[in-house]
Amino acid sequence: MPLQTNGFYEFADFRLDLSEKVLRHGDKRISLTPKVFDTLKVLVENAGSLLEKEELMHAIWPDRFVDEGNLAFNVKVLRKVLGDDANDPKFIETIPRRGYRFIASTRRIETETPSTDKLAQDAGLFPGTRAIAVGPVGKRSFWFLFLMSALLLCVFLIVGLRSLSWKTVTPVLSAPFSSQKLSNNGKVPDAVISPDGKKVAYVNGTGTEKESVWIRRLETGDNIEIIPPSDDIYGGFAFSPDGNYLYFARKPRGFDGQLDIYCMSLLGGIPERIVSETQGWISVSPDGSKISFVRCYYREDENCSLWIADSANGSNERKLALRASPSRIGDNRFSPDGRSIAFASGQSANRSNDFGVAEVDLATGQERELSHEKFFNIRSMAWLPGEDGLLITASRFPNKSFRIWELRFGASEATPLTNESETYANLSLSTDGAALTATLVNEDFRLRTFDAKTPLVGRVLAGAESTSFAPDGRILFSSLMSGSEEIWSMSSDGSSQKQLTNDLADKSAPFADRNNNSIYFASNRSGSVEVWRMNSDGSDPSQLTSGHGGFPLFVSLDNEWVYYQHGTDRTLWRVSTKNGEEKQVLNKPSNYFAISPNGAQVAYLQKQGDQRLVTIASLSDGQPTATFSLVDRRSQLCNIVWMPDGKDLAYITTDAETGNNVLWKQSLGPAAPRQIATIGNDVISGALSLAVSPDEKTLAVIDGGWRYDTVLIHGLRLH
Repeated sequence: MPLQTNGFYEFADFRLDLSEKVLRHGDKRISLTPKVFDTLKVLVENAGSLLEKEELMHAIWPDRFVDEGNLAFNVKVLRKVLGDDANDPKFIETIPRRGYRFIASTRRIETETPSTDKLAQDAGLFPGTRAIAVGPVGKRSFWFLFLMSALLLCVFLIVGLRSLSWKTVTPVLSAPFSSQKLSNNGKVPDAVISPDGKKVAYVNGTGTEKESVWIRRLETGDNIEIIPPSDDIYGGFAFSPDGNYLYFARKPRGFDGQLDIYCMSLLGGIPERIVSETQGWISVSPDGSKISFVRCYYREDENCSLWIADSANGSNERKLALRASPSRIGDNRFSPDGRSIAFASGQSANRSNDFGVAEVDLATGQERELSHEKFFNIRSMAWLPGEDGLLITASRFPNKSFRIWELRFGASEATPLTNESETYANLSLSTDGAALTATLVNEDFRLRTFDAKTPLVGRVLAGAESTSFAPDGRILFSSLMSGSEEIWSMSSDGSSQKQLTNDLADKSAPFADRNNNSIYFASNRSGSVEVWRMNSDGSDPSQLTSGHGGFPLFVSLDNEWVYYQHGTDRTLWRVSTKNGEEKQVLNKPSNYFAISPNGAQVAYLQKQGDQRLVTIASLSDGQPTATFSLVDRRSQLCNIVWMPDGKDLAYITTDAETGNNVLWKQSLGPAAPRQIATIGNDVISGALSLAVSPDEKTLAVIDGGWRYDTVLIHGLRLH
């Protein structure tokens, strides 16, 4: 299957330019990633022929092993840019369980590459002859060419040796994969390795447990507690270049604000606060004089910003970069030469691949994109010693796992270094690139049902992410049981489980209409999270929203409108089931909306100062009709639903200190909320994690948590 490099193909209104590696639609240039372009090129070059999946993957990724999900994702992107429909294809036909065929008529147009003889003719020479200069001019030309050749040879040698050193300077990338667990209790969410690779600083404790800070000496395996257990919550860690000081971010448990940065001498001393109000992502310059950090005030014009200050006492603060809402800034690292800072930025609210890596020059303040690669989210990064790339932990649609990637700035694409079934968080690389620490994360959320009258002990039915009850009493839920997040249904006792969707995209927030004819859900299969509809058996899926989309909440009594939470600004919208018209209903951002069974009112969470309020408003005009305060101002609202009779609200709060989840019932009258039960202290997974059965006899709750362990990695080469 030869890959042509000259000329172009024409099909329909498109032109595939092989020399420039671009796709054009009329006068419009369509941006494609290198591997998506290669996928289209292989398909077009073999138009009319069935290409088996393995054959395609070998042609597109000749030197790497990849799974079928990468190929399916590339084809999905191509269908989107070509305006193709998988069910009625005009360009790319899917042959079930085998491969793909390009079915459009194509026309190959060659372009002429000048040959040696053609170049000779242009120079006034006959084919096969050489130009030989004689006399004094020829001698000067000879020495000139000789010196130029010698100079070029030196340049090539220098570049080659430097390139070779780049490839060998990071031993962790050249050695076979090997890792060693430094913790096994699931309670080490953050760790950092010292620049000399001899010790690791880490926090021990998660959830509502008291947290402490420890140092592990890798040569001996000794663990030393340097900060005793307290009610403080810790964020990021960073060593000074000499390894004698530890920087970390923390805040008091229950404090509704950002973290402060502290510095502590490992030779003896107490933590001293140097910077206030940060997000925990910190980095120390190679000379130890500066510290970088992120602040997020969540304003429209400045959601998050990147700063530096003097590492000694936090003085001379300077803002380097900012991002407007909904984009944010995440992890940041000083470059090895100390002249710039690389940082991750983007947004993942609508589940699209929007996160990238940029660099800001400390002298000029100029920003530049370090790579064109985009991800759903980037959690952590570490500079490679050669300064030509980064290691990052990132996830990319359609896979939810945060893998470790190698991001070389001159390469056409990022290289995944760990398996797609594993999730890693924080990264830290020793200066010589020989040892790497990473946080290995395991998720465990499950769907439990309770008796509504005596909700004391729940019954686990399945692993799940979101849930609702159908009018006939079935439970609809999204789950990772099959490897990707799919929509499932089951009886209220957990029997008769049935998978309703099957593709690599994320699906969540399923609910059924009153007649049990349709199921509405959120999916990012088109590139960002949108509202979709399908039949109750999972057939005939169709996309309702387009653009920013969001998460469906309710369908009107006449089935003409689907109400949903906006994908990026978290306000309340609705979309017509007939013509796709999208319209904002309530311009009040909130993490939780619940619409009354009769479709007349909406309940949502608001904050006024340090108060958390549940507000009820009319859907017709958005005007508030009632407001209720949470009993405990320290508590966090986890979810809110209407009872099926429409007379009461039910919601869950989490106590900030104990972590206990409390179920409340709030009447619409003046009465105070009534505590129903405490239902454990596991993490409630967020929106759509609470549901009430139509007969009000059963509650469904999704809770669970994460296990965090630190691993020491000595090699990342998988193949």
